[in-house]
Amino acid sequence: MTKAKKERIAFDASEEQLVLASLERDQLTEVKKHHFPRRRLKGFQVFVLWALRIYLLFMIAVVIYQVWSSAH
Repeated sequence: MTKAKKERIAFDASEEQLVLASLERDQLTEVKKHHFPRRRLKGFQVFVLWALRIYLLFMIAVVIYQVWSSAH
């Protein structure tokens, strides 16, 4: 690596630090945020998630019925 290239890399790093230091908190958070792709689930994992969703809907219905029946 040549001396000029090393100096340019050092300058880029210090320049980046200046830019990051001048950002406001919410802007800095947005710059540092990493986006991860969705994970592909296998068949059994999808089944378990759907079973939990159905169970949750069933339990919501049970609670609503219990509240309604206790009110009457």
